[in-house]
Amino acid sequence: MLGIGVDDAFVIVNAFDRERKVKRSEEDDEGIAQRAKRALGRAGSSITVTSMTDFVVFAISSSSGLPALASFSAYAAICIFLLWLFAALFFSSTFVLDERRQRDNRRECLCCTQRKAELDDPEEGFEEGIVSKYFRKYHAPALLSLPGKLITVTVFAGLLGFGVFGMINLSVEDTSREFFPSGSYVFDFFDAVDEYFPSTGIDYEITFEEGSNIYKEREALSELNTRLTGLENNPPYIAEPVSESTYRNLMTGLHDYLVENGSGAIGNVTLDSDSWPTNEDDFYLTVKQYTSSEQGGDAPGAEYKQDVSFGDDNVLNAYKMRGRYVSLTKKDRDGKIIDDADRQIDAMDATRDMVNSWTELQPAFPYSEQYLTIEGF
Repeated sequence: MLGIGVDDAFVIVNAFDRERKVKRSEEDDEGIAQRAKRALGRAGSSITVTSMTDFVVFAISSSSGLPALASFSAYAAICIFLLWLFAALFFSSTFVLDERRQRDNRRECLCCTQRKAELDDPEEGFEEGIVSKYFRKYHAPALLSLPGKLITVTVFAGLLGFGVFGMINLSVEDTSREFFPSGSYVFDFFDAVDEYFPSTGIDYEITFEEGSNIYKEREALSELNTRLTGLENNPPYIAEPVSESTYRNLMTGLHDYLVENGSGAIGNVTLDSDSWPTNEDDFYLTVKQYTSSEQGGDAPGAEYKQDVSFGDDNVLNAYKMRGRYVSLTKKDRDGKIIDDADRQIDAMDATRDMVNSWTELQPAFPYSEQYLTIEGF
């Protein structure tokens, strides 16, 4: 923001100086005002177009779905508008007053007092600076000469080719590892995981809501592993549900327990022929007793305690099953292991489509902490 504001000020001051045709001491207040008018006529359009371009870009970016980017862009757009407003109004007014101060040979800070030294006032009015002389006398003639044209075209053709080559070979993948400083101890952990556990994937979970629907579809929920089989090699790239690390489902564990042990230790409710409680209230009681013992000690399904949510009336609000994707990484050109963004995005989208297709099990939604990173690409 500071750079944009200073740039506008430089453009206005330069145009103002170039409009001075006589000695500073020979200008009256009306002459300075007319010079400021001509300067703003030249510089005003320049700073307006550049400021408007920046304003529109940031204003469009403020509609981003990323809250941090949207907030920053909105803040930047407002600041750019205010910078233009202050440059066109406040700054333009104050440098007219400052020009009067210089004409009267008054000091910068103590503007009520005059200098004893004579005012350095060139006879021809505006005096061209070193940079301006360089571009007029040397840079522009060299650029417009035949060798200059050939060199310019060749250099920028090379830059264009290099840019196209880089764009074609640009990898869309990124990794959170790039956010750590080089030499961080965290890389020791990453290296160990890559060497000893290369197939370890990303964890995910699927949350099922509404206790009445969970009770109604209890049998289907206990057999989710059948729906998650054979998905390793294609989206959603879900690991085979053959172990506790790749598939953990409260309903599967509860049903297996009831089949083997009955409900004597977890509410002692009546079970139907399918080994499930016969009514919804008994089902809630069984789930609660299975996951958290009220008599002290560990409940049979204590490992599922963090996977269930009960309301104040002991009604099951929701539960979640946990699973794992296969390893969704790859090696870059330098041999470093990075996240495979394409496969991660495919996995996320396919998981959502899969869960949405389970119409009889709704409402349900999948989630993974990695989704936050994926959505940020």
